[in-house]
Amino acid sequence: MSKKTLYLVTLLLIIFVCPNTGLSDDTKMKDTTLQLSYKPIDIDVPPCHVKIAVVKFTESKPIKQIGQSKLFTYYPSIDIGTWMGQSLYKQLKAEGLDVEYFETMDEAGDLFIITGIANKVYINRPGQLEMNYKVRLDGMVTKNNKLLYAKNYTSKQKKDMSNTGDNAGKLMAGLHDIFSIFLPNAIKTINESQ
Repeated sequence: MSKKTLYLVTLLLIIFVCPNTGLSDDTKMKDTTLQLSYKPIDIDVPPCHVKIAVVKFTESKPIKQIGQSKLFTYYPSIDIGTWMGQSLYKQLKAEGLDVEYFETMDEAGDLFIITGIANKVYINRPGQLEMNYKVRLDGMVTKNNKLLYAKNYTSKQKKDMSNTGDNAGKLMAGLHDIFSIFLPNAIKTINESQ
C-alpha cells in the first residue's frame, strides 16, 4: 500500500469513526439533570382541623425532558408527579396542617385529598440572553371520589441571563407562585365541605 493510499484510508477512518471532531460543525447536546427540590414559603392559608391526604400528581403525558437550550437538554432528577406531590405535602406540613402523603388515591381512602395533574414544567432559552420558565398544573380537591374543586394554574417567568440564577430554583419559584393561590382555595373548599 502506498503512502498516499494509507493517508487517504487513515483520513477516511478519522472522518467516519470520529464524526464529532473539528471536522464537524454539529455540537453534541449535553444532558443536564436538574436537582428538583422544594423549600416551603409563608402562605396565608386558613386553619383546617381535619386530616388531609396529599396524593402524587399524575402527569397529563410523561414529562421526561424539562427544557433545552442550544447546548443543554434538561432532565428532572425525580419524576414530575412525585416532585409536585411531595412539594405540596412539604408546604402544607410547614403550614402546621395534619397532612399525610400517598402515592395513589386508593391509599388515601376517605380523607380529603389534595392532588393534581402535572401539565408542563419547562425551561426554554429562546435567545442568547434570556431564559423562560413555565410550570403548569391542575390543582384538585376530592373526597370519596367526588371532585370538590379543580382549577388550572400557570406560572411563567422570563429572566435575562444576568438574573436567571439556578434553573431548578426558578422552577421551584413557579410552584411557590401557584401554591400561594391554589392552597388557600383548596383549604377553604375543604373547610366548607366538612
